[in-house]
Amino acid sequence: MTDSANRIGAFWRSLALLALFAVAALWAFPAMASASRDSTATSRDSAVSASDVLPEYVQGLFLDMKGDYWGAIDTFRKVMAKKPGDAAVSYSISKSYLHLTVLDSARVYGEAAVRLDPANRHYLRYLAGVAHEMKAYDQAAELLGKAFLLEPERTDILYLQGLEYLAAKRPEQALQVFEKAARIDPYNEAALTQILTLEIALKHYPEAIETSRQLLKLGGNDRKIGITLAELYTKTGQETLAIQTLHELAEGEPGNIAYRIALFDHYIRAGRNDEFHGELTTYLDKESPSKESLHDFAKLYISRSGKDSLFVGPALALLDELIARRPRDSQLFMLKGMYGMMHGRKQDGVELLTKAVQLDSGNATAWEFLITAQLESGDKRKAFELLAQAKRRLPRQRMRWSVLEGSLLLSSHELRRAVAVLETVAGAKRKPGDPNLLIQANINLAMVCDLLGLKKRSRVAYERVLDLDPHNTLAMNNLAYLLTEEGITRSKALRLATNAVMLEPDNGVYLDTLGWVHYKLGNFELARQFLEKAAATGLDEPDIYRHLEEVYRKLGNEPKAREMLEKARTVEKAQGNKKSGH
Repeated sequence: MTDSANRIGAFWRSLALLALFAVAALWAFPAMASASRDSTATSRDSAVSASDVLPEYVQGLFLDMKGDYWGAIDTFRKVMAKKPGDAAVSYSISKSYLHLTVLDSARVYGEAAVRLDPANRHYLRYLAGVAHEMKAYDQAAELLGKAFLLEPERTDILYLQGLEYLAAKRPEQALQVFEKAARIDPYNEAALTQILTLEIALKHYPEAIETSRQLLKLGGNDRKIGITLAELYTKTGQETLAIQTLHELAEGEPGNIAYRIALFDHYIRAGRNDEFHGELTTYLDKESPSKESLHDFAKLYISRSGKDSLFVGPALALLDELIARRPRDSQLFMLKGMYGMMHGRKQDGVELLTKAVQLDSGNATAWEFLITAQLESGDKRKAFELLAQAKRRLPRQRMRWSVLEGSLLLSSHELRRAVAVLETVAGAKRKPGDPNLLIQANINLAMVCDLLGLKKRSRVAYERVLDLDPHNTLAMNNLAYLLTEEGITRSKALRLATNAVMLEPDNGVYLDTLGWVHYKLGNFELARQFLEKAAATGLDEPDIYRHLEEVYRKLGNEPKAREMLEKARTVEKAQGNKKSGH
């Protein structure tokens, strides 16, 4: 195609686009269009018709489309000067301000558009969106309510209104709105789900039971809703119905272990361990679940036993039942060994982990736990002997063994040797199949270098961890503390410490670091708040009290500073006695 043809084609495309905008302008500019038709109030010579200002309005639309929002605003204002009181112009100016995120001006002109044309549902919904962006959730909800009155069949508008009430922390009003949507459309699963969530949150349990039943009839997420219904029966004292519901779910889908776990949990939390045991043995004898699902089942209950004392006995009963049925399963012996170590049964743990290795000498994870268990039991010599055996037995796991050796050397306070071993893998160019090995190697190396006073090498290792795992809170926290203590890039230290606390807001160590960073930056009041939160977590560490001592002194509170100093000394003395065996 020639250049001339290209230019002609471009011309026709531009002309077509202009025509399209003209049509859009007429559609969006009803006041102007009607003004051009209605000339009874003023003469044709003195009145400004829509056709007089339409070209400028279209020009404003073009500028807005091109991203020249200030130019669009100036053009629309010229139109407004000639044709005041037109809702479409106010709306267009508002949209341009919204693109610029100048929210106050967007709201002012949006409100003008709604005031000038209160029956325009599009303007109402738009202004609700602006209000939401400004976090004026109550206003957004009110505007959506007005929009709904103009379109009473639109349950989607009601749904949005309910969400705005939720954002405004007004759950009762949100519930009423979602209920209205469900009355209009009884098959509205999204609204019913919101209703159920709110009824549970507001402790309207009988109503929540009815909503759960309604959702089940609609064929929603049967698994989740069914388990929720059973829990609601329990909360309302209908124990028989709760168990019946869980049994029906489990029998209706035998291969789904989630229902069985919900049933087991019900018995455990009710303190009915004998019935749990009976259900467990029946399930294992009847269903014959896969090896993988049994391993996952055991891991789940071991994890729960570490967090909730109600699961300590049931977890052991489960492990015993599984091992009785699979006496050659190395993984199960390993898991029971881990359970023993977790609950202070170190000798049992070592014996079970040894059995796991004997059953399958290729089980690298079992070797690793066995070596670590020996170290925790105080037998460092045996731990290093087992490590040497593991290296010979599984030479392809060289990186795993190097990382583990570095950990053993760190625990044994052989710091120089630990650095030499860990540096062989920490900066490896070739990533292993499990990136966690590199992460652990670098974390261990960073800690060792910090203890040796090699601060720069420690920082480099933590940076490598964050390259591998940007959300690693331990690396964030420790690097932030290093940077703060060295007095370099404290702004980066603040960012890292803040992110760590955002990810783990109840971690006392991380709160302490963030407080100390603020102290070093001179933000003493913020430092006090975070350090007091750190102490409130129950973490009894002298560093927290010493940091609070410094902060209180800066704030002129000498009595509190002395109190923190005494607390720090008391904790240090108690820790010293513990280490010396007193």
